[in-house]
Amino acid sequence: MIDKALIDRINKETDIVKLVSEFVSLEKRGKNYMGLCPFHDEKTPSFSVSPEKNLAVCMGCRKGGNPVTFLQLIKNVSYQDAIKELADRLGIEVKVENKKKDPNESLYNLMDEATAFYQYALKHTKKGQEAFQYLLDRGLTEEDINHFQIGFAPHADNLYKLLRSKGYPTTDMMKLGLVSQNEEGKYYDIFRSRVIFPIKDSLGRIVGFSGRTTKKTEPAKYINSTETPIFKKGELLYHLSDAKLHSVKQGFVVLNEGFFDVIQTFKAGLKSVVATMGTALTKNHAQQLKKITNHVVVVYDGDNAGIEATLKSIPILKDEKINVSVLHLKDKLDPDEYIKKNGYESYKSLFNDSLQDPYQFGYQIYLKDKDFKKSIDVETFKKQMSALLYKADPAIKKQYEADIYQKYHIQLNLGFGQYELPPKKSVQVNKRVITKAENAIDLILTDLLIHPKRLEQFVEKIGKDKLITSRQRKLASDIYKYYLTTNDDHVNLEYFYAMIDYPEALKIYLDKEVYKRKLKLSDNDFNHCLEAIEEYHQNYLQVETLMNELRTTNDEQRKQEIAQKILEIQKRGKV
Repeated sequence: MIDKALIDRINKETDIVKLVSEFVSLEKRGKNYMGLCPFHDEKTPSFSVSPEKNLAVCMGCRKGGNPVTFLQLIKNVSYQDAIKELADRLGIEVKVENKKKDPNESLYNLMDEATAFYQYALKHTKKGQEAFQYLLDRGLTEEDINHFQIGFAPHADNLYKLLRSKGYPTTDMMKLGLVSQNEEGKYYDIFRSRVIFPIKDSLGRIVGFSGRTTKKTEPAKYINSTETPIFKKGELLYHLSDAKLHSVKQGFVVLNEGFFDVIQTFKAGLKSVVATMGTALTKNHAQQLKKITNHVVVVYDGDNAGIEATLKSIPILKDEKINVSVLHLKDKLDPDEYIKKNGYESYKSLFNDSLQDPYQFGYQIYLKDKDFKKSIDVETFKKQMSALLYKADPAIKKQYEADIYQKYHIQLNLGFGQYELPPKKSVQVNKRVITKAENAIDLILTDLLIHPKRLEQFVEKIGKDKLITSRQRKLASDIYKYYLTTNDDHVNLEYFYAMIDYPEALKIYLDKEVYKRKLKLSDNDFNHCLEAIEEYHQNYLQVETLMNELRTTNDEQRKQEIAQKILEIQKRGKV
C-alpha cells in the first residue's frame, strides 16, 4: 500500500497541463485548456484540462481525472505504476508496503543478465559488429536497436561462463533454456551466432529469446526459447508491454507476424504494435489484447499464408468482442518489405485509406477462383463463410446469408431460416384452377429432382410440347441439361441453384412432401400421371379446335353449342 498523503502530494505537484500535453494537443480557452479526447474518437474538442482544479476530464465520455488517474488510463498501466512514474519525475521516493516477493524473481534477474550480455556482445565483439551491420542494413538505427534491446549471441559458450561467475545456478540456466549439457557432461550455450530478440511478458519482464540467423544457408531462420516456468510462447505477444503504453492514444493496436514488422511499424509512428512471433493467434492472445484495446488492425504478410492466418484470427478476436480491421498489403509483401519499397509515410497512410471490414475482406477472398457450377466449390465456400461468420453479430450473419443467397443462390444455413430472392417487381397474381395434368407434370418434375430414372421416358412421352406452364418448361429444360452434363444420381441443389435464375419457383417443388421425404414415383403412379397429361393434351386440342370454329362461325345456335361443349370440358377440370 502507498500512503494516501504521498499520493495527494504527487497529484498536487504534477503539472497537469504539461502532463496531458505529452499526449494531447491543447489550446488555451479562458482559464482552461481544450483538446481532442484521447479516449474516444471525436472531431470537436471536448477534453478539458483545468490547472486550477488539477483535473483533465472529457466532457463527452467522462474519462480522465487527476494526474495519477489520467496517466493510468492513457498508458494502460496499474494505479501503482502510474504513481511511481510521476513520483520519479518529481524526485519523490515511493515505498510500497507488504509487497510479496515473486517466486520467479531470480529467474527474471538471470534473464536480465543474459540480455545485457547479448547487448554487449553485439557492439563489442567482431562477429557482433557484423550482426550490428546486418541490422543497420535491415533499416534499423542504433536507437531502434537499443529500444528493442536487440543483442547478439557469440559462437563460444561465454554466456554460461559469465552467469556461473556471477553465481547463478546451472539448473536455472537450463530451466530457462539458455544452456544445455552434452553427452560428455559439458555445458554449452543454446543460442550461438544469432541476433537475439528479447521477449517480454505483459509487465515488461524479459522471459525468453528468439535468435535469428544472419546466414542464408542456415536451415532454421529462427530458434526460440523452449517452454519454461516463465516463457509460454502461445501466451505471449511480442512488444505487448510497450504497446499498451500507446494503445489509448493511438486508438488501436496493430497486429503483425514478425519482429522486423513490429520494429518497422513502430518506426512509422504506430507505436502500439505487437506480433504473434510466427505462431497462430490464440484465445489467450486475444484476451491480452482485449485488456489494452477495443480495436485491433490485423496487418499480416500479404502472401497466401498471411491471408489464411488473417482469416483464422478474425473469429478469435471477435469472440473477445474486439473490433477488427484488416490491412491487406498488395504484391504479397510483409510490413517490413512494404516500408522498404514504399516508405514510412505510404505505410502509415494505409491506416487511413485502406482498412477493410474483416467480414468483407474474407467474403472477397473466399469468392476468388470459385466456380459455383461445381458442387465442391459451393461446399468449400459455405464452410469458409460459416467459419468466418461464426462469432459475428446475428444481424451481420443474417445480412451475409441473405446477400449470398440473393447473388449466388447459396444457402449458408446460419440459423436464420430459408431465404428467397425477392421479386424484381410487384406482380399482381390472379388465382387460377390447377388442372390434374399440371399437378401430374409437377409430380414427375419433382421425381426427376430426386433421381433421373424416368428422364428418357419423360422426354419421349411428354417433351416440351405437352408442358403447360413456362415454369415447367424452364425447370424441365434445366433438369435435362443438368443430368446431361453430370453423372449425378440426383440434382445437387447448390450446384443447380447456380445454373438457374428462378429459385423462388424451384422452392414450390422443394416444399412438396414427396421431395422432402424423397418418395420416388412407382411405375403405376407414373403411368397415371402420363394418362392425365395425355387426356389434358387431347382435350386441349379439342378446345383449340372448338375455339377456332367459334371465332369463324356466324351461326348463333352453333356458337351456343360450341360454348356449351367448352364449358363441359372445363368443368371436368381437364383443361
